[in-house]
Amino acid sequence: MKNIQLINSIESFLNKVLHHLNSDIEEYKLEVWKKEKSKQSTSILSSKLGLNESMFNEFETALYQFEQYKEDSNKSKIACVRLCLWLETISKATKIEFNIDFENALINEELAIKQVRAMELLIRDVVSDQIGGNDNIITKLQTLFKQEVIDKWIKSADETGILSGTTFSELSNILLDKNIFQSVEDIFSNSNLELSKTTRDSLRLILEDIRVIRNSIAHNKKISNIQIESLNTFYLEISRLIKESKKTKINPDDYLDLSKINLENFIVDLKEENTKITGDLTDIKGQINDVKSDTTKILSETKKSNNKSKLILSSILLVLLMIGGIFYFQTKQTSATEEIGKDLKDVKEVIKGDSEIKNMSSSDDLSVTKELNKRTKDKNAKRIAIIYFDNSSSEPALDKLKKGLADMLITDLSNINMLTIVERDKIEAILQEQKLNNSKDFDPNTASKIGKLLGAQIILTGGYFEMLGSLRVDARFIDVQTGKILKADGVDGTTSSFFKLQKQLTWKIIKNLDTKVSEEEKSFINKQEKETKISFEDAKKYSEALDYFDKGNLNKSKQILNTLLKKYPNFQSAKQSLSKIK
Repeated sequence: MKNIQLINSIESFLNKVLHHLNSDIEEYKLEVWKKEKSKQSTSILSSKLGLNESMFNEFETALYQFEQYKEDSNKSKIACVRLCLWLETISKATKIEFNIDFENALINEELAIKQVRAMELLIRDVVSDQIGGNDNIITKLQTLFKQEVIDKWIKSADETGILSGTTFSELSNILLDKNIFQSVEDIFSNSNLELSKTTRDSLRLILEDIRVIRNSIAHNKKISNIQIESLNTFYLEISRLIKESKKTKINPDDYLDLSKINLENFIVDLKEENTKITGDLTDIKGQINDVKSDTTKILSETKKSNNKSKLILSSILLVLLMIGGIFYFQTKQTSATEEIGKDLKDVKEVIKGDSEIKNMSSSDDLSVTKELNKRTKDKNAKRIAIIYFDNSSSEPALDKLKKGLADMLITDLSNINMLTIVERDKIEAILQEQKLNNSKDFDPNTASKIGKLLGAQIILTGGYFEMLGSLRVDARFIDVQTGKILKADGVDGTTSSFFKLQKQLTWKIIKNLDTKVSEEEKSFINKQEKETKISFEDAKKYSEALDYFDKGNLNKSKQILNTLLKKYPNFQSAKQSLSKIK
C-alpha cells in the first residue's frame, strides 16, 4: 500500500485531536470519533477545534474520504492531502503540533504558484474550448446570470475573453454549473478523482482547497509544505486528465512556462483582486458610518425641537378650535368622502396586486391556464401536486432545500379554497416508490404518470440556482392529462431574502393558476411573511428537519423543529411538521 508513512502521520495527529476533545481517549478510530460526536454537539466540537460549523462539516467530509480511500492505491494521495490541509488548520487553532513528511515531496514555492496560475488558465481554456469560443460563452452565460454580472466580467476581462474577468471563485462556479459542466464532464470523469458521489462534487472540493491556498498567496503568506504538496497533487491529477482526454487538444505543460516577471505580475493581480473585495467592504463600512453620522444629527435636531414643543401645543389647540367650526360644513360632504375612501381602497388593492406580480413572465398569456382553471366552487377546487424543485447550483449542500421550499409552498397554497394541494408526505412516498429525486427526471410521460398516481390535475415543479449571494427560483406548470408545460415563471433576488422570494413565488403561482383568493386567504400569506421572516440558513435547517423525518429519524427532526419554533413561533410549516411527530 502506498503512502503508509503519510497515513501513519495523519492517524497519529488524529490521536492527539481526539485526546484534545476528550482526555480519556488515547487512540483514534472512526467509530470512536462518531461516538464522541454523538456525546458532544457539532457546535461544541467545532468550537474546540477552532472551526465554524460549516468548516467542521467540510473537515468531516475530508475525514470520511480519508477513511474510505486511504488504502486505495489510486485515490489515497488526494484523500490524504485534502485531510492534511484541514488538520493543518486545526493544528494552528489548537496549538497541537502537526509535523508531516511527504515522500519525494516537491518543496518549491515558486512552482506551486505557477501551478495555481496554470490551473486557473486551464479551467478558462477548457471551458472556452468545449463551449465554442468567447462569443458562445457569453451567450451561454447570459442564460444563467444577470446581465449586470456579465457586464462586470466583460469590463474586467482582457483580450483572452470574458472568463479572464472573473475571480477564481466565480470561475469555479461557472465551471461547476450543471449547464456548463455537462460540456466538460467527460474530460474530468475519472475514478482517481471521484472521492464524492460525483466527479463534479469531487472537483468542487478540490477547487475550494485551491482557492484557500490562492488567497494565502494574495495575503503575502508563506505557503506551507502541506499546501505545496497538495497543489502539486491536484495539479498533476487535473493536468493528467486533460492531457489524456480525447475531447481536447489542450496541453497542460504549456501553462507552466511562466517567467519571473509574469509570476510577479500574477501575484500583483491576486492582491488587486483581494484589495477590490476589501474595498467593497470598506465602502459598506463608510456607508454605515454615514448613517451613524446622520443619526447623530437627527438626534441633535430632535433635542432642539423639544424646546419648541410647548409653543407647538398651544398652536394645535387654536387649530382644533378652528376645525370645530369647520366640522359642521364637512358633515354635509360625508357621502362624497366615503366615495373617495372607496376609490383609495381600490387604488391600494391595485398597487398591492401589482407588487405581487411585478416580475411575472410575459412570454405567454394565461389563456391555456385560464381554460384549465375556470372558476369553480370550492368542492371542485383544482388538485395541485408540488414536486421537489431541482438544485441547479454547484453546491450540493443546497440539495435538501428542495424539501423545505416545496413544503412552504404547500403550507401557503393549502389555505386557498380554490386549490387542493397534495400533502408532501404522499408526494415523498410516491417519489421514493418510483425512485425519482429530481425535477429534471420529469418528462411529460413521467409527469402524467406521477400526477395520476397522486390524483392531481397540475404538477408544479422547477429548479433553483444560487451563486454569489443571488438566488433564482423557476417554476413550471405541467398539465397532467397532456404533459404540456402550461406556463413557466420565476423569481430572483438576494439569497438572504429567501423567505420573501418564496412568498413572491406563492403569489405568482396563484396568479398563474388564475385563482380567486379571498381577503382572509390573502391575510394569512401576508401575515406569514410579516411575522415569520425565516432566514436562508434556517430555511436550510428546516429542510434538514424534513429530510430527517423522511428517513425515520424523528428525534433529530423534532429537535430541529423545536429549535426553529423557539426562534419563529409563527412558522406554520414547522408547526404542522412537528404536529405529525407528536
